[in-house]
Amino acid sequence: MTRQRRQVAALRVACVACGLFSASVASAQEPSPTGPGLAEGLAEGLAYVVLQAVVYRQTAVELTLLATNAEGVGQELPVTSDQYYEIYLFEPGPWLVRPAPGSGFWGRETLVDPGAATSDVIASVQGATEVEPEVVPVFEIPSYPAATASGRVVGPSRPGGALRIVLGDVDPENTDPRFHVHRVEVRCPVADDGRWSCELPAALVHLVFWRPGHSPDYRWNTSLHGRRALQLGDQELVPGASLAGFVAPGPGFRRFVDHCVVHVATDDPALWTTDLESILRTVAVAGNGFYQAAGLDAGRHWIQVDCAGRVAARSGPYELLEDAETFPRKRVRLAAGHLLDLFVEPDDPPYGSHWIARLRQVREHDSPDFPYRDSGREYPQQTAVVEGGHARFHVPGDGAFSVEILDAAGGRFGGVDYLEVVDDRSAEVRLELVPVVGRVTLAGAPLEGYVFFGGRGASPELTFRMDEDGWFRGALPEREDWRVDVASPAHDVVQSFHDVDVPVNEPLTLELADTVVDGRVVFAGTGAPAAGAVVRFETADERVVHQIRAGDHGRFSARGVPVGWIRISAHPKGFGVPWATVSVEAVISSSTPLTVTLRVPEPDMESLRPEASAPVRRPARQ
Repeated sequence: MTRQRRQVAALRVACVACGLFSASVASAQEPSPTGPGLAEGLAEGLAYVVLQAVVYRQTAVELTLLATNAEGVGQELPVTSDQYYEIYLFEPGPWLVRPAPGSGFWGRETLVDPGAATSDVIASVQGATEVEPEVVPVFEIPSYPAATASGRVVGPSRPGGALRIVLGDVDPENTDPRFHVHRVEVRCPVADDGRWSCELPAALVHLVFWRPGHSPDYRWNTSLHGRRALQLGDQELVPGASLAGFVAPGPGFRRFVDHCVVHVATDDPALWTTDLESILRTVAVAGNGFYQAAGLDAGRHWIQVDCAGRVAARSGPYELLEDAETFPRKRVRLAAGHLLDLFVEPDDPPYGSHWIARLRQVREHDSPDFPYRDSGREYPQQTAVVEGGHARFHVPGDGAFSVEILDAAGGRFGGVDYLEVVDDRSAEVRLELVPVVGRVTLAGAPLEGYVFFGGRGASPELTFRMDEDGWFRGALPEREDWRVDVASPAHDVVQSFHDVDVPVNEPLTLELADTVVDGRVVFAGTGAPAAGAVVRFETADERVVHQIRAGDHGRFSARGVPVGWIRISAHPKGFGVPWATVSVEAVISSSTPLTVTLRVPEPDMESLRPEASAPVRRPARQ
């Protein structure tokens, strides 16, 4: 509602008697004297106001206004636009005034509350013979020519009920504030077959079609100019939550965004290890940068924007509420950058898998020791699937980067530690590797756990996980003379293999024997169990091939110990106690279980205590 105060010097009094049944309308532009008729009319409790209808882009147009109060009483007011009309309103107000339905005009409701103005006019008329011109508020009623729009609601749910159409201004900065329609809502009844029809302003507007519990349908820049009837087609309203927003092109791009899609996912795209991981929905970006993913479930969501020849942009998380829309105010910005083409040899990894390239920034583009400067930004790691030995990255700005090459299981096979990117360029990665695939079994059954090439203290890049079928895979820097440790927490097994060579073009088989060694570890002096003692098995050349820890009662049961001569040693839990050694010269086999008792000395508690220090003398007080 827009109120403007205008000076009305001449007041024309309409017929009070006939005005009790209908609105009294008179033009304020015609000269007429003031007199007792005005005072008498106001004394009857009539509300005096001045109205002016203003029609969008038109002047001197005849239309009918409808004034309705809170009790539902309505009065029709025939007027001509751009002219002042003195109106008597006879029922209790305030009033809502708008163009009457079916009059060919549309407008939002304007609140008219004439109480304060009426008391001022009564005092002026009754209190003075020479009435000074009073400043009376003029209530402007903005109106549009009406256009009849129709369409059909489609979707998985029953279309009955009301359709809500929310209007929006296309160019609010250059639009007369009196004609703003931002967030104005129009309700249209929907028939059983989904069809609807209602009046809308004949202007260029944004339209949002919506029903409670459904994702809205957007229509941008919809022209209703000069249309008496307009068919808007189908409005697809899908139940569920909606995530919508805009993608903003960064510096160096033209105004509109082309060839872009938005991926909506339940996990942060920065942590994806494979292409398009955990994606719920992929939607296209409109020419004005708008995107919308409809029919989503409630919860936390992230988005990634992929555009042809541009850097992938990420945003989130967004917390979606059930059957509601989330519309972030902040646009997702695209940034200019460089293209990095990566070529990997060999182009295909072993075992029918695929390469994954991971790009990370190792030095900021604006750091003091980097020779190039750019206004770009630091960004999280990118991943790309290598297809046919080629992968492409969109790098935002100048910088120094590292490239890692992994397989689908996450095993690292090599890469480039330092790569400067200051323009479009390509790089080649040659992988010097020995592929290894193998299987670990215990008495012929698959063993699940971990395989450590180089021992358990070696690099994590040489540690491979065994699946439930006992298989593992990875890459090694060389083929021969490996120490391989096998650990299976589920079976309490830790075993070492020595001088292992990786075979060519066939699996590596590591088999633990079907042997069992049971025993106890006790203290020699008291016979009490040595709970938690470590028991290890060594060959004649003093190589450890198996290790296990005794339980709470000092008992242990070792499976998979290699057959042959074995030296069994035990060490109690704690420090300062020598190893107790028991040699077994019998041949261990699956048909001959072995039971041993290892007696270890008692811990020397005195030797574990810290040495007593000399007493400290305090200095005498002065």
